[in-house]
This record gives sequence, C-alpha cells and structure tokens, in this order.
Amino acid sequence: MAPGETSTSTNRCMTTPQTFKSRLSHRFTPKRFTPYGRTPQSRRISTAVPTTRGRRKNVHTRTKSRTDSSSEAEDLKGFTNVTWKVFKLSPLYKFSSAPKDLKRYGQLLSSCVEAANQKGLFVENNVSRKALFCVQEGLKKTADDPDAIQILVKGKKGLGTVDTVILTATLCGVEMEGDLLIPDVKGHFTYYPVLLVKSTVAMTDVLITWLMRHFDCKISPLVFPPVYMAWMIAMWSGALANTNRKNKPVELVYQVPSECEGIKKITYTIEAADCLRVWNSIHDSKSDMFTEEEMTTFISSLEDHFYSLFRVKLNAMQLSCVGTSLCYIGRDGILKIYSAEHVSCILRHLTELSMEHFSLV
Repeated sequence: MAPGETSTSTNRCMTTPQTFKSRLSHRFTPKRFTPYGRTPQSRRISTAVPTTRGRRKNVHTRTKSRTDSSSEAEDLKGFTNVTWKVFKLSPLYKFSSAPKDLKRYGQLLSSCVEAANQKGLFVENNVSRKALFCVQEGLKKTADDPDAIQILVKGKKGLGTVDTVILTATLCGVEMEGDLLIPDVKGHFTYYPVLLVKSTVAMTDVLITWLMRHFDCKISPLVFPPVYMAWMIAMWSGALANTNRKNKPVELVYQVPSECEGIKKITYTIEAADCLRVWNSIHDSKSDMFTEEEMTTFISSLEDHFYSLFRVKLNAMQLSCVGTSLCYIGRDGILKIYSAEHVSCILRHLTELSMEHFSLV
C-alpha cells in the first residue's frame, strides 16, 4: 500500500436503510457540481439487454438472442481491460464514413503524425507511422447513431519489422436519443458525442489537434463530478444482478481534504453481494429506471455504514473514483471496462452524459 493511502474493506451485512431524503441531496446539488445544468431526475440501469419500461423515455431496441449477445461481446472485446481516456466532442464538419474518405483521412493523419515526429514531439523511437480509419462494428444500435469509427496509428520500433499499434481511438455515439442538430445544418455535420483514446499524451494531443483543425470541432476531456459517479455506482450496482459470474468488489475512492495531512485518499471496498443487497432494499427490481432519491439514499446508506464502523464522515469528502465488476472510472475521465457484455451499456451512458453537456451549451 502506498504511503498516505488508507484502504478499508468491509463484508458486514448492512442494515436495511429506510427511504428518506438524504443529506446527499444537498451535497450533490447541480449548482455545486454540474456547471452544465440540472441532472436528470431518473436514469436507466445499465443492463446487457435494455428493456422499454421506466419513467423516462427509453430507446427501443430489439431483444438480442444469446447468439447475438455472444457475437457482439466478441466484436467489442477489444474495449476491455484497456485504460481509455474519455473525451467529448462538438459535431464534426463535413465528416464522412465512406471508405474512400476514411482512406484519405488516414493519409492526412499519417502526414500530420510524421510532421510532428520530425519536430521531435515524440520520445518513442518509432518510425514509419501509418494511420488507419475504419468502421467499428457492434456500436451502431439505432438509426440515429453514426457509424462508429476506429482510428489506429501503427509504427515500427527502432529497426524492427513488425508493426506496433501506438494509438487506438474510437469515435462513437451509442443509442443517441433524438437529434440535437437543427435541420439546416444537419447535412453538414456528424455528431460523435464520445471519443475514446489509448496512447501516450503526445500522440493523443496530435490526434486531437488534427481532428479539431480538420473538422472544425471542439474536443475536451469528459470529466465526471461526484454526482455523476454516484449515479454510476448506483446504476452499475443494480446491473450486477444480471451477471452470473463472480463479481469484483465495489470500490469507492474518496479524496481527503488537503487540511488532513498524512492521508490523500480513502478507498472503501464492499463485497458486490452486500452492495447489491442494499440496492435491492431501496430499488424496485421490476423497474429498469431509478430515481435521484434512490441514488442518494443508496450512497448515503453506504457512507453511513462506513461511519458506524470507523467514525469517518465520507460525506465531507469528494468521490473521485468508482469501480465495479463492469468497469472502473475516475473523475478525470479515465475508464477501464472489464465486461465485454456491457461495453455498449457503458458507452451508452457516456453518450448520454456528453449529449447533456452539448444540449445545454
């Protein structure tokens, strides 16, 4: 364990919480944590096969057979066990997913990367960099979704002859609800709410700069305030009921105020089964939607349990990272997905968050 870090694990059975208006409602106010506007009053639980029940309009999707789900999970397996940096984008001007245009984009990006290499922007000794654009299968769920685009940059290390992938990125929008573009400009713009990138900082900067200049768009990190992560931990704890394998413990990481010297963060670890038991005592299992009140009650129940054991008030700190069997996500936009079956569900939620930002700009 690193100096200055406290890790706390508890497997005790937690007392069933009563439904009450939590003080978390005051802590997680949109005014304090969400500069883009109000957060929704309800969200949909991320299930591998979404349904259409709920108090909020849902995207209608066909029910997948076991074969379809297995095939989709195989297509999206490359998204798992990889650390991604998540960005949000404004619409891309005159972007096309036609094969000839994707080939041209690859040539242009290759030239840009080579120019950056000649300027000495890369520390790595890679040569013969080549960029490739292609359509990513498995992420287009509705007619409103654009074709997801995978971007690869390959290069040979030193005098080697084998190509190595030095950048992987994906432009996507999964189950996009409605069209935020007005009809007058819709034909000129393509909207990808989410960009995932795995690469070095220098290579990532080259890609983002090239995209912004070539398609006249704005790209910035998709950050997650504590209220967003509270929604996520409640949503993905509920989704644990749909997995048949052994689940990873649920992990909440809190940033300790700077006034407390000698400790930087507290890691709160809870067995997935205990976390699910608490969630089921709060949420109606017949509904695939959950409300803000359920979310705040759930988080407060976990924090109250921690206080009863250690007399430490987690509600005085900020939630900075959360982790479940589905994924790990940090406040600064770091994402690591563990379950291939839930890649679409997780990207759907990120799409929703990014679109909420864009619609309120």
